[in-house]
Amino acid sequence: MAAGQFSNNGPKPLQRNLSRRVSFNEATLAKSQEPPKPPSEPELIDTETQVSRRPRCRACCNSCCAWTSLILAVVLLLAILVGGVYFAFLQSNLPEVRLHRLDVYYLGVNNTDTDTFVTTDFEVRLNFTNNNSKIKLSYSQMSVSLSSEGVDLGTVKIPAISQEPSSSADVKARTWMRKTTAEEAVADDLRDNSLRHLMVIDIVLKGHIDFLVNGNKMNGFPFKVSCRSIDQSEIDNGHAPGCAIQMTPIW
Repeated sequence: MAAGQFSNNGPKPLQRNLSRRVSFNEATLAKSQEPPKPPSEPELIDTETQVSRRPRCRACCNSCCAWTSLILAVVLLLAILVGGVYFAFLQSNLPEVRLHRLDVYYLGVNNTDTDTFVTTDFEVRLNFTNNNSKIKLSYSQMSVSLSSEGVDLGTVKIPAISQEPSSSADVKARTWMRKTTAEEAVADDLRDNSLRHLMVIDIVLKGHIDFLVNGNKMNGFPFKVSCRSIDQSEIDNGHAPGCAIQMTPIW
């Protein structure tokens, strides 16, 4: 019995040791199989607190900028409106311009072996009518250019003139060109048309105009008169074709 008891009691300590080892190994395995802990979350920033700490004058600045932009836009709009009304007033009080006379004193063609030359002597008469009964007009020195079928017929300067309200004034301009080059066919057409009084001429006049209203002078406004495709036969028959006149930009 002692031997049996010894044999029965002998394995018990061994079983305890094995159970402890198994228990230790399971704990170790369970610990190794645990998922890694997530990294610590960053510290949250209280944006509301920071916003509340910002200077409250920033909202006032934004409101001030908005009102300033609105005021500037209104002022700019008013300036454009006033400028448009002012420009329309000046444009409506420009004189009426008509071509009254066209004289061809000379038009000669000289053909050489290499070139064709045209020599011309023209005179035109423009009539300026001031239809306004209260505004006096004053014209600075003006330049008048003539051309026909693309051929330059000369440019001349004419002296300054003034014009009383409700009055008319004639402006004469005599231009000449000496041996200006042109294509032979064009030069021959010019000569033939001038002999038959069938020329078609273009006239451009440029200058500055001053407006005098109740003693107040508004000066230095550039203008341009354009008489395009004027038929010589129409003028010879007593007609006075009208010319376009307009204010031109200063720049």
